[in-house]
Amino acid sequence: MNKLPKAPLQEAIFELRWPLKPDSSGRRLIDTEYPFALGKFQDALKETFPYHIEKFPSEVPHQILNYQTTHQFWQGEKEWPVLQLGPGIATVNDTEKNYIWEKTFLPNIEKMLEALKKSYGEMVFSHLSLQYIDVVDVANYGMKSWEQFITANINFNFSNQYNTRGSLRHFHFEQAFDLEALGLMTTHFSSGVNEQKEDIFIWQTAVIKQCEVTATEVIEWAKKAHECTSSVFKEICKQEFYASFF
Repeated sequence: MNKLPKAPLQEAIFELRWPLKPDSSGRRLIDTEYPFALGKFQDALKETFPYHIEKFPSEVPHQILNYQTTHQFWQGEKEWPVLQLGPGIATVNDTEKNYIWEKTFLPNIEKMLEALKKSYGEMVFSHLSLQYIDVVDVANYGMKSWEQFITANINFNFSNQYNTRGSLRHFHFEQAFDLEALGLMTTHFSSGVNEQKEDIFIWQTAVIKQCEVTATEVIEWAKKAHECTSSVFKEICKQEFYASFF
């Protein structure tokens, strides 16, 4: 599917994690190679992602920041996309403005993998995820109630079989589906408000896999996960709602 002209994409996130190892005391799991890998990772990205931001003060020990991104590498000051690295974790993040799977997002996953190889050597990963966060301003769809908006626009329905004694103000639905070899697919539907305190509808689709995976297998998995989430996105939307993104 080509990029939608008015895509509701808020953020696309690809995440990799790798196993931690015991520290010298044997009592704590840490990313033992992280302090040495960080500089190599930054050097590998200096041509394409030269703008570096450290998210935590330097005096905060990395040993307490497992699986938290601690350093960001941007194309320019707050210029998306951004690659992030932390102890045991690396991510690619992008927004609707720049996101194109074939031209930008997948190549940036490949760049991240190459930078990790130069930093850590050959790696085996333990966790992969591809997540899409989409948002629409419900006022643009003539919302009268949340029940009406969902029924009119989303291929999902719910009803309360009891006296709620008032109109629905907030909701959050989360589901998870076992896709066997591909992993676990999760969908989230929720209400929210934007910075202007206006009602918004948020839906998130993600595919998550937890098992030992090589760098080559990461790319193949990412392609399949993207095919899945792309199809599910379209299937979630009713025809007229989907057409509003063109």
